[in-house]
Amino acid sequence: MPDNETARALLGVVVFLGIGWLLSENRRALPWRPVLVGLACQITLALLLTQVPAITAGFAAATHAVDALQAASRAGSSFMFGYLGGGRAPFSMADPSAAFIFAFQALPAILLVGALSALLWHWKVLIVIVRAAAWAFGKLFGVSGPVGVSTSACVFLGMVEAPLLVKPFLPRLTRAEIFIIMVDGLSVIGGSMMIVLGSLISAKVPNAFSHLLIASLISTPMAIGMARLIIPGEKSAEAHEPIVLASPYRSSLEALTFGTLDAVKMVLNIAGLLIVFVGLIALINMGLAAIPHAGAPLTLGGILGWLLTPIAWLTGAPLSDLQAVGAILGTKVAANEVVAYSDMMALPPGALSPKSLLILTYALGSFGNVGSVAILIGSLSSMAPEKVGEVVELGFKALAAAFLTTCLTATIMGVIGG
Repeated sequence: MPDNETARALLGVVVFLGIGWLLSENRRALPWRPVLVGLACQITLALLLTQVPAITAGFAAATHAVDALQAASRAGSSFMFGYLGGGRAPFSMADPSAAFIFAFQALPAILLVGALSALLWHWKVLIVIVRAAAWAFGKLFGVSGPVGVSTSACVFLGMVEAPLLVKPFLPRLTRAEIFIIMVDGLSVIGGSMMIVLGSLISAKVPNAFSHLLIASLISTPMAIGMARLIIPGEKSAEAHEPIVLASPYRSSLEALTFGTLDAVKMVLNIAGLLIVFVGLIALINMGLAAIPHAGAPLTLGGILGWLLTPIAWLTGAPLSDLQAVGAILGTKVAANEVVAYSDMMALPPGALSPKSLLILTYALGSFGNVGSVAILIGSLSSMAPEKVGEVVELGFKALAAAFLTTCLTATIMGVIGG
């Protein structure tokens, strides 16, 4: 009997939602409306953003803008670091791929995007977009103003910076509302990292930035729905209290300066976490290789591949790719999205089918990993010390919700684009 990938994917949608229901703190109070609205928004946005010619043309233009940003970033990094930063090498290279050095060529893009994001916030461009999205989320999901603002801004600013916009309201939010903010933060990628990851996977994934942006846009409504499914709750008393979104900068130059300085901290954090996690994975693989085992040596990726093969099967990935897809999914959760995308890019040509590559591109497109949980707990606890107990308690539950959200995103995109 031939394998029906679409049927598996449709079953996967039901199973992923079912797992969310099993994780629910109140299975009897099943909030069908936000769940169905989240799923409907996810499917509708996926179709609009990938199938409507006028919109896809707009995303193509955005990709050209990103290419310009990357070229500008490369000009700055090559000025500072020479050929290490992407400039012309003073010698011939036998392996051109070795010329790409992540720390000197990918991470500097965060500095430029961080500065431009601050400038666009100061010019009120991002403020208008965030206000409109927050209003829409309030109407669709009934979330309060602080939750709507944070979830709307997360795609542009990131999981740490977005809650800062509503910092005065955080201590007064309900447990369910804090959970929505956490799940959303772990279900998307901030604009700065989109540029970095887009440059990392562009060799195998055409229009990589567009895919990453679409992944975050269509995951956001489902993140709210999944969070509501797992922790049903009411709005806080601040639901109708107006939120003032204003620029903290006195001038455009100040916005550029402080945006850059904030981005420097982010670059250092990312570099440090990558060194530690890649090193830990290598250390674990050394230990596993020492265990007597028939066949190829045991690796963390191989073990995770077997454990998450059922998840890969439910996304509708081709049967021949299930273990590879599962292994990379596991690496993403255990380490981070950069390491996982790097593993995907390291696979030999033809190792994954185009559909599996598409599914992985969307499944990996979020901050949902153990390290990000720690960062999120630390940042929210510092913003709202009164909520530290709740934030710590909800950390890994938020990671599970985010994982289910991105699996739904990847499954839907696999059906539409595969």
